[in-house]
Amino acid sequence: MGGARDVLRIGIVGAESSHTAELLRLVNGEGRPPGARVVAVAPVDVDARTAGIDPALVVGSPDALVGAVDAALVLTRDGATHRALAGPLLAAGLPVWVDKPFATTVADARALIDTARRAGALVWSRSALRFPAAVRRAAGLAARGELRHLHLVGPADPASPYSGIAFYGIHLLEAAVEVLGPAGYERAPMAVQRTPRAVVATTVLAGTPVTCTFVPPGAGAPVPFHLGAVTADGARTEVIDLGRDYLLPAAEAFLAACAEPSSAQPDEDLLAPVHLVERLGAGLARP
Repeated sequence: MGGARDVLRIGIVGAESSHTAELLRLVNGEGRPPGARVVAVAPVDVDARTAGIDPALVVGSPDALVGAVDAALVLTRDGATHRALAGPLLAAGLPVWVDKPFATTVADARALIDTARRAGALVWSRSALRFPAAVRRAAGLAARGELRHLHLVGPADPASPYSGIAFYGIHLLEAAVEVLGPAGYERAPMAVQRTPRAVVATTVLAGTPVTCTFVPPGAGAPVPFHLGAVTADGARTEVIDLGRDYLLPAAEAFLAACAEPSSAQPDEDLLAPVHLVERLGAGLARP
């Protein structure tokens, strides 16, 4: 990546998402993770003058990052834009973290992976919901064969301007992949029921029934992310605690993959959530 450089130079594409501000706080403001610094931001989704980004960091387009940074983060909210934005950076050989959702279609996801493999570049994408302790505990239950039913609850808006339910709904689907593994998702059936108060998707992953309840915004605060695990000993539901520094584990994992490409994400781990989010969207589109 950066060769003998002491600091990995990072470029960000997109400034509208709160993730851009959070990563600037963590990386440039607090030096976490160490050994990295954001040196350029291409605010392609908002006016640079109102983005609240240090003007010294602003560049005109993602193309300006090539040759100026050692790694790139594509942080635009709409997953439908990610192929067009990340593809040229990957083709140039840059390691790229593509924010959730990695893509909104399997075709786009496969195209990004193919571009990365041809260029020998790292492509990486994980929701912050893959890292909390509640998700890790459920993954442990699944690994021991004790999990009988997984229920995930969280906010998502089918009417979101950022490709609908994919924008926030991907969080629950990525958590399910983290708990149950990425095998067989291209064949997993999904039933989708829509009511005025929620969208409920049910499927079976790795032999385990999974229910995801997506709650659209209402008059009050968004519903917190919850995880419910049913075992032979009973059922437990807990809030998924993300914490203030919710993006730090993801940033650490991406930088670790940059340093050691052999630890890169398997293709099926990138593809599995996209299979699910595409199927979720198709279920909502059916009358």
